[in-house]
Amino acid sequence: MSNGTSIAAVRLPSSTIDWVKVTLGLVLVGLIYYAYFVQTVEIQHVTQLSCYIWLVSHWNHVSNYSHGPLIPLIALGLVWWNLSNRDSERQRNWNPFWIALGVTVSVLMIPDLISDSLTRYVLQVAPFLLLWQVTALWSGIRETIDDPDARGLIVVSLAMVLYYFGVKAMQPRIVVFSFVILLSGLALALGGRGAIRLLCFPIAFLLLMIPLNFLDERVGFPLQLLMARSSTGLLNMFGIETTRIGTGIYSRVFHFDVAAPCSGIRSLMALTTVTAAYAYVTQHVQWKRWVLFLSAMPLAVLGNIARVSSIALVAQVYGQEIASKAYHEYSGFIVFAVALSTMVIIGLLLNFPFRRYFENWLRPPPPPTDSGPRADGPLL
Repeated sequence: MSNGTSIAAVRLPSSTIDWVKVTLGLVLVGLIYYAYFVQTVEIQHVTQLSCYIWLVSHWNHVSNYSHGPLIPLIALGLVWWNLSNRDSERQRNWNPFWIALGVTVSVLMIPDLISDSLTRYVLQVAPFLLLWQVTALWSGIRETIDDPDARGLIVVSLAMVLYYFGVKAMQPRIVVFSFVILLSGLALALGGRGAIRLLCFPIAFLLLMIPLNFLDERVGFPLQLLMARSSTGLLNMFGIETTRIGTGIYSRVFHFDVAAPCSGIRSLMALTTVTAAYAYVTQHVQWKRWVLFLSAMPLAVLGNIARVSSIALVAQVYGQEIASKAYHEYSGFIVFAVALSTMVIIGLLLNFPFRRYFENWLRPPPPPTDSGPRADGPLL
């Protein structure tokens, strides 16, 4: 130290935030928000609809897809499931995620509990609530990130091409499909193979939220005929003499027509969502997951056959008026009771160790042990 005044160097702590990445991330989120939440993709009655508004309008007005708002929530739940299994030996605090999920579900229920006029405001808030859940899961997702994979840029480019043609052709379904492809490409490009392994199925699960109501006419009417034919055969087996004319079921006591809502097309869409999530969680072999997922169609048919047959049985005992009014309103629960219970049974059978059971059953019994006294032992 000299006899002069010493000057101490003051060092400011370096920031741990990479502002370049934060800025690029905000720009990317802004572009995605504009592309899918602001950009017009369809015009209905002089009303310009963005991709998000078009999607939600189908969820609200097409009963086949009334379960649509639950699909992003289930997808985030599957992300949590993967993270919790990955960190099974580690106690991680998931309370922020459960709080965000609870708030989101509560907000989505506001229009049903209070007033439908609040739907517009709820829809504007819902994307930010989903982003809140992603933020709550980010600490676990960040640990799975590997080196960026350049192949993700190819997937992102494909998504951009699909988006361009979807907007130009006014095809909202293609635009929604491009959003799912874009999420997959970003996960691979930014998070590498580790992130895509974690997020691949939850992102692909979002494909189920795309409305395919244009299939109702092609699939719905054949299902109506199948319901009428199968229910008529089942009722005749029970001793109730019935005949079928087209989609109508006739007897001496009642006559019903299997309408489009009773064809099973509504329950098919919901059961497809449930079986996909249930198969992913309960099955660990890929072919078993596909078997359980593809069982959604026969499960929907089975559940609706049970419903139509039960309506006819109630009409046979209590009259057509009670069956077609009071009972018909609540008979929809039969579809899911029969279908979901059968789905659980199929899942248990797929996981049952048949091979080990039969190996133990065919194994010869062990030789009997001699419990008599030994020759060199004392005799009593």
